[in-house]
Amino acid sequence: MAVAAGWVAGLWTKVPEDVQIEEIKAAFAKIFGKLWDEVVVGKDREALFRFWEGYVGVERLHPHPEITVARIREENPGIPVLEVLLG
Repeated sequence: MAVAAGWVAGLWTKVPEDVQIEEIKAAFAKIFGKLWDEVVVGKDREALFRFWEGYVGVERLHPHPEITVARIREENPGIPVLEVLLG
């Protein structure tokens, strides 16, 4: 697993369930100020969006290849480490 650090530009965790993709795209644009089709990538993005529980906007993302997720968890046992799937 790769480790990267950056600045959170936005967070959307109250994603409505059982809505059409057009509603998701409109809400995404309101929250992040960017068009969903220009930001969200992946071959199956319009089929898989129903399974996503949130969206995170990140700016200035910097990789840290010398650090592992296992090491972060080991050195910080009381802090939750989120695993984010980037598409």
